[in-house]
Amino acid sequence: MDRAQRHLTAIGILPVVFASVLASPEELDGQAQSLAAAVKDAITSERLDAHAFEITRHVRPSGSPGENAAIDYIVGRLRAEGVPVQVHELMAYTSNPVSARVEVIGTRFAPDAITMSFSGATEGVEAVAVDLGELRDLPTLELGTGERLVVRDTRGFDHVRGNVAVVTGQPRNIPTTVLEQLGAVAAIYVNPEERLNELIVTSTWGTPSLLSTHRLNALPTAQIRRSDGDRLRAMMADGQVRVRVSTEVDTGWRPLRLAVARVMPPDDAEAPYVLFGGHIDGWHHGGTDEGASNAAMLELALAFHRHRSSLRRGLVVAWWPGHSNARYGGATWFADRFFDELRARGLAYVNVDGIGQMEAKRFGASTSPALRQLAAEVIRAGTGQTVTPSRPGRNSDQAFNGVGLPLLQISHSRLAEDGGYWWWHTPDDTYDKIDAEILELDAELYADALAVMLAGGRYPVDLEAEASALVDALDMRQAESGDALDLSEARARAEALAETFAAAKRALEDAPPSVELDLAVLHALRPVHRVMFAPGSAHHPDPGIYSDPLPGLEPAAILSEARPDGDRYRFAHAQLVRETNRILEALAEAQHRAATLVTEARRPGA
Repeated sequence: MDRAQRHLTAIGILPVVFASVLASPEELDGQAQSLAAAVKDAITSERLDAHAFEITRHVRPSGSPGENAAIDYIVGRLRAEGVPVQVHELMAYTSNPVSARVEVIGTRFAPDAITMSFSGATEGVEAVAVDLGELRDLPTLELGTGERLVVRDTRGFDHVRGNVAVVTGQPRNIPTTVLEQLGAVAAIYVNPEERLNELIVTSTWGTPSLLSTHRLNALPTAQIRRSDGDRLRAMMADGQVRVRVSTEVDTGWRPLRLAVARVMPPDDAEAPYVLFGGHIDGWHHGGTDEGASNAAMLELALAFHRHRSSLRRGLVVAWWPGHSNARYGGATWFADRFFDELRARGLAYVNVDGIGQMEAKRFGASTSPALRQLAAEVIRAGTGQTVTPSRPGRNSDQAFNGVGLPLLQISHSRLAEDGGYWWWHTPDDTYDKIDAEILELDAELYADALAVMLAGGRYPVDLEAEASALVDALDMRQAESGDALDLSEARARAEALAETFAAAKRALEDAPPSVELDLAVLHALRPVHRVMFAPGSAHHPDPGIYSDPLPGLEPAAILSEARPDGDRYRFAHAQLVRETNRILEALAEAQHRAATLVTEARRPGA
């Protein structure tokens, strides 16, 4: 029986398993291990394969009939087993690429091309093609300018204005913003590989607001394959080449549906919860990006629901729409709509993306410092591999930094020597790229991590690791400034906070576990998480262009490279002083909450 046939018979209903509620930390940790084992026993490669088959049958751009069919399938499976699930309806500003055409004037050369989500649209713009080399050759943005993105130095790029820029690299938001500000009338990106990858070029995050609409691109953007780029450049080397670029993009408001399942302890519908999410939309059939992950999310939601009597904390599972063609529109809507609830009850955001790849061999993780140890231990125990989790990037529906939710994501990827993840964001990302046995292992790793978070005696947040990472980040930013920025007071407060966090850890070891203490731990962590991951407002998403900790201090390097008597230095210094004040305020808040946590943990009967 082949995989396509097996899916018709694999989906069954497993019995609910009830576990007794235990009290001591050791018993609760044992209960978490038992829960993980029970959840993993409930997940089979056959069931995962069946779900993945049904989901990846459909082409799933957000708001499409295919996406809605996949949502209906998931919701139907959840409701068949009694899992509480709500389908929210929202309007989101989305952008679907339709077509692109690149023509070399006076020749028959018109290579295959695609346009990007949120590209500018044009019936045809004609100009001279200018070669700008690779993305690394472009000027950079002046980091720290907030909502108004500005190219740092445009000298040497006057020839771009009024012409069509040709550059090697994948089209993204930063280079497209740079090329638009340099005055290009269109951009032709040459894919570094012999393929065309669907991508998005806006720096807005979620549905744009009045603060960010000016960052919607007007630059028509096309992408061609590497060999066609080589041919175009060979023609340019022989003399001036005029090209015509045409792009069609369907950009505007579109109704989206967001399915959210809530698996709560039987006697506590308002329990604190872990938010577990991944996007339901996909480019084309989206086999591994991300129909396989959607299948794992469904199986995990069903399994944890069957064993919900073992839960001490809740699990909220969300299938985000608008990941690609609304730039995390669904996750951002949820953060906006449920901000107060997340602030009151949210314990973490666990993201899943790109699992179940055939021939995947390399495991990894990206986490906040506070969840780094958990991720590393789960992967070591489940696979025998030792990994060093990296800092999360600004991607993957991570729309919850303003709330202050620590982040965790586990990855399992194909090695470059095996061909890499070559089908990503192409029509070739189909059902056959999914390996159901690998997907089962990946789902089991998430089951292990979630079981500890949902049923363990101590909520597995490492406050000391977060404080240590903050001290290191302050040292990094001070060094970047050439010691022109005085962060000594912030560093002293961060070290004092680390001591209070250590005292809290000791106090918690002797206190009976409680959800109140779980939340108190998170409330102490959140001010630190915000400054470590969000450069400004907790409520308005940033452009998502910052990758290093303490992004509000990005201009620190200006102090080491600009003239102290110049405008750029002095403007940067004023901004950095104000951001330092924000960090000091966050540290004071975290210190107060941590001290309160120590008192509460030591209180008799806490």
